[in-house]
Amino acid sequence: MIGGLLKSTSRLAIIAAAGMFVGGLALTPAQAADLGGDCCADLEERVADLEATTARKGNRKVSLKISGHVARDFGWYEDEYGDSEVYSSGHGPSGTRLQFSGSAKLTASWTAGYTLRFRMNPDRNSSALGVAGESGGAGNSGVDMDRNYVYLKNDTLGTFIVGQAGAPTGGVAGISLGGHGVTGDTGGDDWNGSTVNGFNFEQDGAHQAIAYISPTIAGFTFAVAWSDLDDASANNGSSDSGLDAWDMALRYANEFGPIRLAAGIGYTTVDNDESALGDSAVVMGSVALLHTPTGLNVAFAAGTEIDGGLPIGAVGTTAYNDDTTDAQFWHVQGGLNQNYFGPGNTAIYGEYGNYDYDNAGIVDDTVEMWGLGIVQHFDSAATELYVAYRHWEQDVDDGANGVAAGTDGDVDQIMAGMRIKF
Repeated sequence: MIGGLLKSTSRLAIIAAAGMFVGGLALTPAQAADLGGDCCADLEERVADLEATTARKGNRKVSLKISGHVARDFGWYEDEYGDSEVYSSGHGPSGTRLQFSGSAKLTASWTAGYTLRFRMNPDRNSSALGVAGESGGAGNSGVDMDRNYVYLKNDTLGTFIVGQAGAPTGGVAGISLGGHGVTGDTGGDDWNGSTVNGFNFEQDGAHQAIAYISPTIAGFTFAVAWSDLDDASANNGSSDSGLDAWDMALRYANEFGPIRLAAGIGYTTVDNDESALGDSAVVMGSVALLHTPTGLNVAFAAGTEIDGGLPIGAVGTTAYNDDTTDAQFWHVQGGLNQNYFGPGNTAIYGEYGNYDYDNAGIVDDTVEMWGLGIVQHFDSAATELYVAYRHWEQDVDDGANGVAAGTDGDVDQIMAGMRIKF
């Protein structure tokens, strides 16, 4: 009896000791987190708060991530006639967007995923290359879905994409390490709808496509996409237009001691079975350098047509013809990108661009642009504040009809605003 009691007592002591040990382990992080005297008193309330700030998802196997940014700006521009206007608009170079994305493991080496992205159209259109007093007006403030695709990814083989996806050349002529991409990249030639005729070389829009992205090997990444444009609205809704597009880009990024290098080159071709329009092909690219200790940086971009016509973005327009157009551009930016004040990097830059468009000698449109800007990053809030200035000089020689009023001259434009990411 006594032996049995001793054995029972010993077991109880061991269990109690174990309970104190486990309890001690469980209590330690609670105390470290300073949850108060009773670590579990408000547990349900804290869980409820956490659930209220967490995106709900349909199952526990596929992840859901919500991201995007809100960008707004206001500005001023004045043309050579003295007409000026102050405006407020959605941000042109980087419009407000909302993205849903997620992935799930199929096997140890294969991942499936998806992306849905909605882009808010600017609620005002403003054309800097025209008469300021007559430009602008109400814009389309609707919402477009510009990404809707699924993918399969293998770390060795790469990523395969099907759906409404961005083209490989998107941004390939706008590579920069200057920290001022929010105000426009090296390939950019527009603010809030201000465009130079015929320079949609980069395929920034989305198309129904089949695409492939290679793994990164020695700093190089290759991407290619094929898109059937038969049902493209830009081709007047034709159900059988005979338009097919190939888009491909090669990118490179690496560091060499204090020097960071990024570069890319892209090629787009549109094959057209209808002899009335013909084919087109363009090539574009950019290269950027950053000296990390000082923040000194420079970026250069250029592009040209190599087979007449215009790229995907202009398909269906009256300017799209076989071997009748000739367009090229080059653009350079340089500046400093350093954390001078503490909250985040300050990017200061200057830029110059030259754009030339010739439509079979009928219209010769030459534009020169130079500008200055500053972007202040706030790392703690994922926020950027920016102010930028651009001066445009446009010369249109209309050999057939003469120069239309307001189509050439000088324009000055200032843009300021904020972009906050989430």
